[in-house]
Amino acid sequence: MSASPVCPRCGEPLVVRPGDSAVAWCHLHGAVTPLHHTALIAHDAIAAVTADARVPAWVPDPVPAGWSVTGLAWGGEPGARAIVVGCAGPAPLGGSAEMVLVAEEPGMGVGCGYAGLPGLDPGDVITGPSSASVEAAGQRAPLWAVPTSDDRAAFVGEAYGVWLWLVLWPMSAGWLLAEPLELLDLRERLYPDLPLGPPNEHLLPGE
Repeated sequence: MSASPVCPRCGEPLVVRPGDSAVAWCHLHGAVTPLHHTALIAHDAIAAVTADARVPAWVPDPVPAGWSVTGLAWGGEPGARAIVVGCAGPAPLGGSAEMVLVAEEPGMGVGCGYAGLPGLDPGDVITGPSSASVEAAGQRAPLWAVPTSDDRAAFVGEAYGVWLWLVLWPMSAGWLLAEPLELLDLRERLYPDLPLGPPNEHLLPGE
C-alpha cells in the first residue's frame, strides 16, 4: 500500500498536479520528483518497485543478526530513479539502531535529504581518502563520511554508476561499518525469507 508522496529532500507533503505524477510541488523546494513509500513493507511491494527500477535496491546480505527490513521508498516513474530501503535492529554498542540505504541518480536530492545536506548531490564532500567501504554486489564501494547532525552518521559513495548512501541513527550506529558489510541488489534476487519488520521512525527525509 503506497502512502501519499512527499518531498525527497525534506519529507514534507506535496501538491500533486492532476494527471501528472512525475513532478510535484514542495512549498520549500519547488518542483521535485515525488518520493513514494509503503505504509507497510511486504515482499510483493518490493518486487513491484524493483521490477523496472533504474537503480539498485540495496539490503545487507546477510542481514545482521536481529535486524529486519522495515521500509521502502522510491522516486521516479516509470522505473524508479531513487530507492530507499529502511532497516532496523540492535545497535553495535547497545540499544537499537536504524539505517536507510539509498541508491539514486544524480540530481534527485534524496540522500542529501536524509543526511541533512542542503543540495541535491554531495559535491565536494567526497574529498581525500574514504573512511569506510562496503561490498555492493561483489564490488568494493568506498564511502566518505558526511558532516551531519549529531543524532546520525551518514556515508556516501558510488555503486553501479549512481550514488550510494548509508545513513544511520544514532551516530554510534556507524560502528556497523567497522565490520565487513555486503550489500545485495534486490533487483537481482528477492529471497523469500528476507526478514521484514514494522515501519521505522526514519523512513522519510527530515524525520
